[in-house]
Amino acid sequence: MSSNINTDSNVPEKPYILITGASRGIGLSLITSLLKHRPDAIIFAGARDPSSAHELAQIAEKHPNVHVVPLIADDEASVKRAVEEVRKVTERLDIVVANAGINSPFVPTHIDDINMFKSNFSVNTLGPVYLYQATYPLLIESRKTNSESGSSQGETTTASTPPPKFFITSSGVGSMGAYYTTFINASYGASKAAANYLALSIHHQTGDVDAVVIPYHPGLVTTDMGKRSGKELGIPEDMPGVLTPDQSAAEYAELIVNSNRAEHGGRFWAQGVEGGQLPW
Repeated sequence: MSSNINTDSNVPEKPYILITGASRGIGLSLITSLLKHRPDAIIFAGARDPSSAHELAQIAEKHPNVHVVPLIADDEASVKRAVEEVRKVTERLDIVVANAGINSPFVPTHIDDINMFKSNFSVNTLGPVYLYQATYPLLIESRKTNSESGSSQGETTTASTPPPKFFITSSGVGSMGAYYTTFINASYGASKAAANYLALSIHHQTGDVDAVVIPYHPGLVTTDMGKRSGKELGIPEDMPGVLTPDQSAAEYAELIVNSNRAEHGGRFWAQGVEGGQLPW
């Protein structure tokens, strides 16, 4: 990590953000979109293999407040090590985005490889669990401590410290209420439905710190994963409603920055659907 990060406690309102799966696709575009909203943000960009994350490295070179940290979403020890790197800079996180995810072939359940269930749940469900548990002291507990004691912990405590936000990049395939018969993928959909439950559960456990906890469907996006799925399903990249990562991330960032618990928390938000929400 760079040593020239501005940690001046006289600028308490600058947000500290951790994003997983930031080396490509939506995660990579999300960094740029968030910086448009908050150029002063300190962003920790988690990448499975930073040595191969060339586009991310270019962004970090251009923006000294973006710092790449090795982070393998489905490796609990790796997630904890990444958070220890964050701790070298700050004892407070304001926004955590569990964005890393994988997909699997769209096949009927009777031929869905059981190993696909295991790998999807490992990354898409357990990954956010590892991330929430590892970041809990910086994202949630620090606010509980501050509220209870009223004491300062360096830059952690300020009158303008914003409510914490925890987002999970989900999928409409994980909605049981909307269940899309076109997108039959039990191993992937079940892992996202479980992640949605996780988000709702955390929402109900964090009202005392006014936390904003949201699973978010980013739309049909031409990421590497999205392109593979689109090809399987016969969805052309130029079909109306299909988004580029930059287009998807722009709306995602707007929700992240502007959301609050009362209006947005505990709901399954979605891009490209009427009303902006999906049923659980």
